[in-house]
Amino acid sequence: MNGQLPSDLEDRVRDAYQAAGRTVQPQTLRRTVPRAAAGSDRRPRRLNALIPVAAAVAVLAVIGASVALPRLLTGPAGAAGKPGISASALAHDPPFQVIVTRTGTGTSTSLLVRTPAGHVDSTLAPPRGTTWGDVTATANPRKFIVATSPSTRALWNPSRLYTLTLSERGAVTHLTPLPAGSLPVQLGSLAADADGGVIAFSGQRSSGAFVVGVVIGNQVKQWSVSEREVVAIGNVSVTSAGNEIAFITQYNGPGSHFAAMVLATGSAPGSPLTRAKTVGSYDYPRKDLYMFSAAISPDGNRVYVVTRPINPLGAKLPATLTAYSTSQQDAPVTIATWTGGEPALLPVGGMLFVWMYAMPSSASTPSPASTAYLINPATRTKTAVRLPGLASGQYSWLAW
Repeated sequence: MNGQLPSDLEDRVRDAYQAAGRTVQPQTLRRTVPRAAAGSDRRPRRLNALIPVAAAVAVLAVIGASVALPRLLTGPAGAAGKPGISASALAHDPPFQVIVTRTGTGTSTSLLVRTPAGHVDSTLAPPRGTTWGDVTATANPRKFIVATSPSTRALWNPSRLYTLTLSERGAVTHLTPLPAGSLPVQLGSLAADADGGVIAFSGQRSSGAFVVGVVIGNQVKQWSVSEREVVAIGNVSVTSAGNEIAFITQYNGPGSHFAAMVLATGSAPGSPLTRAKTVGSYDYPRKDLYMFSAAISPDGNRVYVVTRPINPLGAKLPATLTAYSTSQQDAPVTIATWTGGEPALLPVGGMLFVWMYAMPSSASTPSPASTAYLINPATRTKTAVRLPGLASGQYSWLAW
């Protein structure tokens, strides 16, 4: 799935959802136990019939998976209480960012390894005939998981996962294919547990079915649902132990229904709508909010969800971070609010990182510095962090 961040993002979000809503049949799905997917194994349809749905999930994937930060940023003592902390203050842990950049609107991508202060230590071209996709970090500061897909302009391309290993100085030492082989999905989102032994993903099959899944060793486990039931499945997040994943889904009725869900990785095959547990949900436009991103806590006890209105277009709109108990014994709690761009959220150890992408004025201009917040969910405090821009190209994915 194309991870490029378009300059007319909000227009595409609105148009993609509206187009996808017109494509989905108006059957009603119950909030607690939706019916199982009826068409997961049907014959592939013409690809042009999937364009509205693919557009919607692509937008969600861009918003929800632009940043992957599953490690604890252990900055200086007391730094969380000081506003305006710079990325350089956090540079010692973790020491490297791995960034996938995209030039223009094509499939030309590069992988950069840089320090949080902005110094580029190495670059890496994708394997021949492929383009870089998503990238995610592990608890090891020199081990990342990165995806590739064939460098074609086809609507649907399978993905391949690799382990990326860095030296102590940030040089790429190994790019090792994972034994599971090719993933039969157009990848939308990627996340890894602490040691990289469990890799969670979301995406879409060529048949149109939406998928969440995990890669464990040489095994790929998937839960799928028909596109007639689901408009989009957004970003995934995984616990430190790899025993649970969280994700956002949007499905029909009444209106458009958003839900943050948790799925045990040991669950039996089936529809994610029936195998997973809903921890937070609402209907749109009854509630004029979009779920932009979700993250599960390392211990799996909380799911954090960022919501924000989508209209009026071009406005700086208020975003809200809400904590939901996965046991559903506690009421939802508002953790933080802010005003800014399209937010992405990932757990950072016991902290949360919210990142708002600052769009370049054109595809050929440097990316400006972006605004981010490091949020302590226990104290409900947030610290502003400035991330440096890119000298050329555009951010597609960032792991830190």
